[in-house]
This record gives sequence, structure tokens and C-alpha cells, in this order.
Amino acid sequence: MAKLTDKQREVLDLLVLHKTSKQIARDLEISPHTVDQRITAARRKLGVESRGELAAVYMAAQARQGEAALYEKPVYQSSQVESAGAAGHEEGGSNAASADDTMHAASGEPPESTGSPVYHRVVPESFEGRYGYFWRLTAIVGFTLGLLIATLLGLAIFGELSELLQ
Repeated sequence: MAKLTDKQREVLDLLVLHKTSKQIARDLEISPHTVDQRITAARRKLGVESRGELAAVYMAAQARQGEAALYEKPVYQSSQVESAGAAGHEEGGSNAASADDTMHAASGEPPESTGSPVYHRVVPESFEGRYGYFWRLTAIVGFTLGLLIATLLGLAIFGELSELLQ
């Protein structure tokens, strides 16, 4: 915490309130680019990857120093999202959180990093890997052709109905 400048702390105080860079810039009367620079510098100093992690670490540090108001509930908590490898291994199913995650969520402190980031799959497996580009391109072309055929069929039906009504 001592590593952060006063200006970075000003920005982080607004960041933990879920404000965007534009909103923070408006409130502090600085440019959004300056806000992003201060956030990036603070992320580097605290060794975190994302804005959410930065806000969680900052809130935890404030709570340890007694700067956070007592009535405020921490905004950024553990999301308790399981990684693809750990899904279904717990007794309670996919919605269950480990005792360690629950402890962190209750204390308002971010969970400790395991060292390697966990990536969650967003696209089907066939779109990744060696031939991912080919399959993504194929899907785009197929979707486009489907829309084109549907449009042409719609126009053909409209043309036939127009002839019938005349």
C-alpha cells in the first residue's frame, strides 16, 4: 500500500465503487487515459492481472489498515467459479465453494493465487488448437450462407404471394 501514490489511491477509491475509467476521469477532472495509466501503474506495483483483482487487493489492504468504513461490504469477492479441471470433483456439485473460498469471501480478502492463471473455455474445443482458424472461418461462412439462403427464400415467398394477390 505504501508503494501507491496519492493520485493512484484517489483513482482506486473510485475504482472499488465499480466506476468506469470515464466516470473516474469525470469525477477527478482528468482524462480517461490518465486514469488508465494510474490503474496500470497500481496493477504493476501490487502485482495483479486485472482491475477486479486490483480492487480486491486494494479493499483488503484498506480493511487491514482500518481505512474502510465498517458498514461497507466488500464489492469484489471470490467468484467461486471452478476451473474446468476441478468441476464436479467436490461433494456438493458445481455450485459448492470450498471452505477456503468461503473464508476469503467472508473476510473480504481476495483468494491467494495458485501461481498459474485458470482459463475458462469460452468457445467450443473445435475452434481452438491447430485447426481452430479453419473451423472458425468455416462456421462464419456457413452462418453467412444460411442467412443468405433464408433471405432469398423469404424474398421468393414474398414475390409469389405478391403475384397471387394481384
